[in-house]
Order: sequence, then C-alpha cells, then structure tokens
Amino acid sequence: MPFDPTKPANNSPASSAEMRSQLTSLNVDIQQRATQADLANAIASALAQTSNNSNGVSTFGQGADGSYNPSQMQDLINKVDELISALRR
Repeated sequence: MPFDPTKPANNSPASSAEMRSQLTSLNVDIQQRATQADLANAIASALAQTSNNSNGVSTFGQGADGSYNPSQMQDLINKVDELISALRR
C-alpha cells in the first residue's frame, strides 16, 4: 500500500495496522531514493566523460609564422571549426 497522507483522519481512533502500513510505506519510499553518494557518483561519471568529446581533434602541430600566412590562417580556422564541431556532439 502506498503512503496516504490523509491517514489517519483527524480525530479518528488510532489503528496500529493503519499506522504500521503508513510507516512501512514511508520506509520503502525512503529506501528507494537516491543518496547523496549516488548523485555525486553519477555527476562525477558524467563529467569525466565530457572531455572525451574533443579526443578526436588532433593538435594543430604548427608554429606561428612570423608574417601573415593565409594558408596557415586557414588551417587554424579549420582546426577551430573542427574543435567546435567535436564539442557540440
């Protein structure tokens, strides 16, 4: 029997069976709830996996050119776009 907050009714005679049933229902409900440790573990697990989104993006692998180099700039733009796409998964 699930917990019924309307029992026992106001000014009704006390019934041990009814009270026992209510308390048992509450105990079952409490036992089924997630604990703080359960929640902390779930959050830690989810956060540990977020970095994996960018694992497929390799490093840029180039040094900075001393002068403006359109090819290098395009490579950099492409790498940033690749990283943004990977992080959106």
